[in-house]
Amino acid sequence: MEDSLLIKYLLKETSKEESLAVKSWVGASEENEKYFNDFCWVWKKSKEIANADEFDVDEAWEQFKQNRDSKLLKSGPRGGQRFLSWPWIKIAASVVLLLGVFAIAFSFLPHSGKAYYASVDLASLEESKEEVLLDGSQLTLNKHTRLSYRQKFLGDDRFVTLMEGEAYFEVQKNPKKPFIIAVDEVEVRVLGTSFNIKKAEGKTIVIVDEGLVQVSTGKDELFLTKNEKATISTIDESIRKEPSRNQLFKYYVSKEFVAKDMALEELVEGLNEAYGSKIELVSERARSMSITTTLPFGPLEDNLEIIRQTLGVSISHEGGAIIIE
Repeated sequence: MEDSLLIKYLLKETSKEESLAVKSWVGASEENEKYFNDFCWVWKKSKEIANADEFDVDEAWEQFKQNRDSKLLKSGPRGGQRFLSWPWIKIAASVVLLLGVFAIAFSFLPHSGKAYYASVDLASLEESKEEVLLDGSQLTLNKHTRLSYRQKFLGDDRFVTLMEGEAYFEVQKNPKKPFIIAVDEVEVRVLGTSFNIKKAEGKTIVIVDEGLVQVSTGKDELFLTKNEKATISTIDESIRKEPSRNQLFKYYVSKEFVAKDMALEELVEGLNEAYGSKIELVSERARSMSITTTLPFGPLEDNLEIIRQTLGVSISHEGGAIIIE
């Protein structure tokens, strides 16, 4: 039995047939069973080394020798056998060396390579946050966003679960491993593209910046291309597809609001979304205006002043609302 298959079995990455083959081999003889039990013990102890935040080779070797000696003292010699058989030494040395190399290499990977064997949780608080995933894909989390991702070493896909908030993804293309995002009952599947996905109250919104995206629920399915938007209802899982009119959704990525001959009403909608404000256009004149400008994602009052000077409107505050007329 190859050690690589045993490692795959311990990682729970084997197929049904491979799992049956391992179990059959273990049960075939006492020698096989002992080899497997020793292998499992060394794997478990050495994995503790690989999971450490900082890896020290000398300390790891000392830890291994202590674990080995402790096991031998408990089990004792059998029938005049030597305390440690040569095959067992080879297993132990190979696994410790392999995991030691992996631990050092993994320390240079995003999130120390944890996504290869477990889910990685990512979250943002009051500010947006940039992250690089294990496969090289980049994402930006808007404020108050939580998600988790995994990319099993021998798995067939890259999987993200968005629990709350929104994120902008720039996915590395890999036809052999599709990139999948789950939001409740919604599944978004891509190969390599840039898009924004948001979990809002009662709906999920997907906007494609580049490439092709497949959006599906238990009831419906469609494809989105550049500058297309899908709104999925949480209640009935229906999908509404429409053009994406602007790039304002990217404000937390680009750090600016770009308006090119844009209706003032449309820009105000984007500002309210970004700042959580309540800006209102109360006159027909204001509602009919268009604007061309680039506003930095800075203090709201500074941007309101730019709008006032550009369009010659008046701006006042009434209660919690900002009035433009």
